[in-house]
Amino acid sequence: MDSKTEINQDTQEINDQISVVKITALWAFSESAFGGILHALTIPFRGIFINSAAVLFITLIALFSKNKKEILKSTLIVLLIKALVSPYTPLTAYFAVTIQGLSGYLLFLPKNIFKISTILLGILTLLFSGLQKIIVLTLVFGNTLWKSVNIFIKQISKEFFSININSEIHFGYFLIFVYLSIHVIAGVYIGIYAGLLPVKINRYKNEIPDELFLQNDSNLPPKRKKKKKNWFIRPTGIMIAVISLTLLFYSYISPSSLEIGSNEIFVMLIRSIIITIIWLTLVGPIVKKLFQKYMAGKKSFYTDEINEIMDLFPQFNRVVSYCWKNSSDKIGIKRIHKFLSTSFYYLLLS
Repeated sequence: MDSKTEINQDTQEINDQISVVKITALWAFSESAFGGILHALTIPFRGIFINSAAVLFITLIALFSKNKKEILKSTLIVLLIKALVSPYTPLTAYFAVTIQGLSGYLLFLPKNIFKISTILLGILTLLFSGLQKIIVLTLVFGNTLWKSVNIFIKQISKEFFSININSEIHFGYFLIFVYLSIHVIAGVYIGIYAGLLPVKINRYKNEIPDELFLQNDSNLPPKRKKKKKNWFIRPTGIMIAVISLTLLFYSYISPSSLEIGSNEIFVMLIRSIIITIIWLTLVGPIVKKLFQKYMAGKKSFYTDEINEIMDLFPQFNRVVSYCWKNSSDKIGIKRIHKFLSTSFYYLLLS
């Protein structure tokens, strides 16, 4: 018996419990609300988790749909719900979801390479996630940012640890390589995991606890009104500010000790401010208005699906709350692993 036949048999056994609409609902919930839940629980690397979840949901849609075009339809519905639930989401997030859906559709068109397709989808999705942030930072701050990071690390190593680092090592590019490598490794892992979903779902399908359906309270931290964060009060912005101010300070007290002058740092900061202002006041609003107009035109076609999916969100919240409470017997990484795995399968099969 080949792997394709095994996958078809496993899928057939659980087909009565899982529908494309439900998978789409879970994908939309992940994109619209799960990030906030992970933030409330202070779970790190939230972007990797959310993009990995997208890989799993697209894989499931490919498994349980008769036509792979369902992936494209689900992608559009997820975008519509994301726009409704999280109207202040940056355009890059919508672009990322679109790329994920298109990649999934193209990769799952061949019928005999399911597990290869899941691995490729995992790598492409996570790699694009990492590249997107690197590209945005480079466009806003220019290459001076990575040069500044390189000099900053060398200076800190010399001042505080008395380590003279070889000038040929470019730590800015090294950090980019490490950052992207983490995303690629995560992509390979989630791609392999996605290929095993039919088997894993069969293991969980009889383990859904009865008390799950009796939960009415929430054990998650209370929701707070979301405020749009500017780049300079995010961790990345704070790191860039620290690097810039430190190098400015050194450039004045010891100009000869740095490979970069204060003028270059000022140009980098002024460049970022100008680009941010242009994007926020001119380009961004125009692009967002066009996008919202397009979304509004599509919304009427999927009103029933959107309403059905939105009605499921309170139930999803209760399941997630139960899974968080149920994982309290573990601590640290083990608790996060149990919480995420049980949340995924309980949401899918309950």
